[in-house]
Amino acid sequence: MPDKPKSLIAGSTGLVGSLLLKDLGSGGEQIVLISRKANQFMPRNTSEIVINFDDLLSGNFGINEEIDHVYLCLGKKLFTYELGYMPKRNRDTFKKIDFDYPLAIAKLAFQNGAKSIAIVSAIGAKEGSPNYYFHIKGKLENAIREIGFKNVCIAQPGHLLGKRSDFRGHEIPFLEGALNVSAPLMQGPLKNFRQVEAKRVAGAMINELRKDYGRVKILRYKDF
Repeated sequence: MPDKPKSLIAGSTGLVGSLLLKDLGSGGEQIVLISRKANQFMPRNTSEIVINFDDLLSGNFGINEEIDHVYLCLGKKLFTYELGYMPKRNRDTFKKIDFDYPLAIAKLAFQNGAKSIAIVSAIGAKEGSPNYYFHIKGKLENAIREIGFKNVCIAQPGHLLGKRSDFRGHEIPFLEGALNVSAPLMQGPLKNFRQVEAKRVAGAMINELRKDYGRVKILRYKDF
């Protein structure tokens, strides 16, 4: 592996993905982006592959260069109520974006030499959960573990804080205010559900892959 590994980022226009791109780019690392549309921010030593993500599922896309680290930050924009209950009509699209696409990218990167992977999941993720959102997040975690990566980093943050490029809903400021007020009361296991700055999550993911321990590491609130 070179002194500065080549990293692949999927989801680089999202909150955590854009911060990963900024942090890795500031260090002059080699970066490959897989994107649905062209990225407005392109650091030095960055290349971008703009694709139709459905091509990942049909076998019409391949990665033609060696990869060292993979960062998966894909996620469908959701309404707040969908976190509690996702209507059945929305589930197929959510599963495609949050499970099928990331898993396909992970497998392609592994075939191209990647040894380390970090994914953005969610606190509460568990395959088999009656909550569909948590079920799919947990299902992806388990599928990633089975691919064969030497290092697997699973970030499980609570609500993410940071400047987003798209509107998330009028209720978000009230939600964030309530979580801020209730934070001191969230102790023990509930502490993991505290909101956290997205930049801390991105930094923790990068630091974990640089350790090269050969393990699965789950990052929760105390790790960010």
